[in-house]
Amino acid sequence: MISLLTAMVLVTASDHAEHSKAQPPDVVTPDGGTVPTVAPGLTDELAPVLAPERDVDVGETKVATPSLSVYDVDLPLEASLTLSSFGLFAIVDFLIKPTIEGDVSCRRPEENGRCNPADLTAFDRYAVGRNSKEWNTFGDIALFTSLAIPVLYLGLESLVLPTQTPWGDFANDLVIVAEAMALTSMINTVMKFAFRRPRPIRYTDQTFTPFDAELSFPSGHTSIVAAATSALTATVFLRHPDSPMRFVVLGFGIALTTLTGLSRVESGNHFPTDVLIGAMVGSLSGFLVPYMHRKKSVIQPTASYNPFNGATSLGIAGSW
Repeated sequence: MISLLTAMVLVTASDHAEHSKAQPPDVVTPDGGTVPTVAPGLTDELAPVLAPERDVDVGETKVATPSLSVYDVDLPLEASLTLSSFGLFAIVDFLIKPTIEGDVSCRRPEENGRCNPADLTAFDRYAVGRNSKEWNTFGDIALFTSLAIPVLYLGLESLVLPTQTPWGDFANDLVIVAEAMALTSMINTVMKFAFRRPRPIRYTDQTFTPFDAELSFPSGHTSIVAAATSALTATVFLRHPDSPMRFVVLGFGIALTTLTGLSRVESGNHFPTDVLIGAMVGSLSGFLVPYMHRKKSVIQPTASYNPFNGATSLGIAGSW
């Protein structure tokens, strides 16, 4: 999948080969300062693909903002909170969960300990008996792909697009994507322990006792993939509001999330409703986290204090 995305970018870039032979236009800030690129040799070929709205006729001067990042981020604080969230999730998932004894939590367990498929809706009953190892492997690959794509895509933009703070832009945007995934992971953990829904394997004749078999709802793979791809899509839409490339990223995210959900059902790990809710949780986190961090937010919180009479006030300010 990564190679497919790379090939797509390179093939599209070939359409601009004739344009790239000429001398690239100067890029300056509104106050006349220069906006350098880290890898100017790649800029001519890839910049028109990644940000075609920035493309101008040869010889013209392009006025650009000094920074690519579209977010206001307190990098040390938010990076620390994000890492702490992932650390907490890892402790629960790898150290605490395996020590908890499994138990059958279905409505009407049968004599052999399995759950009764008749308790399921016809929609969810489809997952019972599914056990594709190939789809299970695909789901893991899709998960790691969703983690790698934002790093590669945002890193590539920081290298080839004009910016005075390439590494700062890359770090800010990557923290936003990571925050969306961390928020999704925390929501998943709370929901899994709260609902304690048995996985499809509980509805077969097999006896399966690990506690993880009671944590089907929602689908973690699907929600994480949805969060990562949605956060990347939101970043591209905010950064390049007129670029056709944003629809390519959107389509890629939808396709990868859909295939991930399908793989979790076909492998027998989740019910269809698990992956649907997982996709909704991840997509919501992937939208809200970037939206709340965007620069020039329409609505801003306000606070004031009068030292003479001690009066305080809280409110919001913005434009509607």
